[in-house]
Amino acid sequence: MKNTMKKNLPNADVFTKKLIAVAVPLLCTLPAHAFATENTQNLEIYVDQNTKQIFSEPGQNRVKMGVFQPVTAQKSSAAGSDNARVQSSIVKQASAADADNAKVKLGQNGVGFESEDGQFKFNIGGRLHADATWHDNDKFQKSGEPLEAHDGTEIRRARIDFRGKLWNDFNFQTEADFADNEVGMKDLFLNYTGWKFGEITVGHQKQSISMELQESSNDIMFTERSLVNSLTGPLFDRAIGLHFKTSDKDWSGQLGFYGDSMKSNRSNSNKGSGKADEGFGATTRWTIAPINTKDDVIHLGGFAGYRSTNGKGELNDNSPSFGYETTHMSNLKLTDTGNISDIHNANMFGLELAAMHGPFSLQGEYVKTTIKRDYGLPSLDFDAFYVQAGWTLTGESRTYKGSDGEFKRLKPGTRFQLGKSGWGAWELAFRYDQNDLSDRNIHGGSQKRATLALNWYLNQNVRLMADYSRNFDIVGSPVKALNGGQPGDVDVITLRTQWAY
Repeated sequence: MKNTMKKNLPNADVFTKKLIAVAVPLLCTLPAHAFATENTQNLEIYVDQNTKQIFSEPGQNRVKMGVFQPVTAQKSSAAGSDNARVQSSIVKQASAADADNAKVKLGQNGVGFESEDGQFKFNIGGRLHADATWHDNDKFQKSGEPLEAHDGTEIRRARIDFRGKLWNDFNFQTEADFADNEVGMKDLFLNYTGWKFGEITVGHQKQSISMELQESSNDIMFTERSLVNSLTGPLFDRAIGLHFKTSDKDWSGQLGFYGDSMKSNRSNSNKGSGKADEGFGATTRWTIAPINTKDDVIHLGGFAGYRSTNGKGELNDNSPSFGYETTHMSNLKLTDTGNISDIHNANMFGLELAAMHGPFSLQGEYVKTTIKRDYGLPSLDFDAFYVQAGWTLTGESRTYKGSDGEFKRLKPGTRFQLGKSGWGAWELAFRYDQNDLSDRNIHGGSQKRATLALNWYLNQNVRLMADYSRNFDIVGSPVKALNGGQPGDVDVITLRTQWAY
């Protein structure tokens, strides 16, 4: 079509681009009788100065924008060629106008930007976990030195999250944590979803092992993960690697190969051991949900992992040890193997089981780790498990995602509004867990723990949490009572204010 649009309106160039983007597809569908004259078959375009609506007839407050002429099959090939070039130019202008536009969204998922064609997205999110903790009966000794849990307040997590989409098939995420008044990188990866069979992720990421470890700290029902984490955490937290995943609505399969974490290796010098080689890890996790509806879920899963030490004898850049800190800030480990020398590699396997019926849910895992050592030293076996139950007092069901094989954050049916009927969601949870970190000549001890949690979800972004836990039956621990005997029961209270978007 031949565009003879007027140039005398304010901001005509900008408006013309927007007009073309709307008008071109409309013109292609107009019937022949819509054109003004019999001979030229021209279409006149008018725009309302206030509403910016487009009309094909003059009227009050309407300004004529131009005259369009259709491309017809009866015209000569030369004329058709010229009109085709004009039409192509119009289409290109419309595409340019589309590319210049971007949608901006602000909501419960943070601040988002999206191109008009949907192929590019960028989102800014974050989280804050502010904790306060108290211990009772926590005065001990270790190696003859007095030891006491640290109580008080801390920013447990303070993260900024950048994620987005490139050309529709590539996803990226960069997440930085500022807790402890330091900067640490969490997720930093590129994910490709254009492969029909599955997806591929490369970069710094969570390793594919354990339901509880893969669940976000924003979503778990307790302020701290279970005693299973005394084994999974040191071996299979985040690392740099290549991860494959295939899934459907009710099942998932994952396989990953990893080096160590992002922590820099500074030992390749004339200081220290002089050894700088990274360790190696591989993990796999498979899940299936034979029942998976909004209110009813049965989840079955299993996982396995392998990890070798690096040149300094570390496990994924962590000290070659296993233990559990009562809270993140306490510096009190009632079970702790200390550094285990001459580790060659570690193998792990685990089982998962979960179920949900309406507001009630159950979840549990068992994990066993075998440590193989050099120089003919005997292998070591450690294990741990947990069982937890949740009850949403306000009736909501937890959110389960079968393609990930994990539970997501509870979504309240109503949000809290002071003076109005909405009170958010209330959740009561109980967990029993235990570990055993003693074998042969390694005396890390064993412990049992029971935890009661009350969570208030004011809305989908804000949650208040209160945990009470008792650590008991502490046997063989490197931590001793002041009289040299086994530690007694230790009570812990944790309060958290969480916002995440």
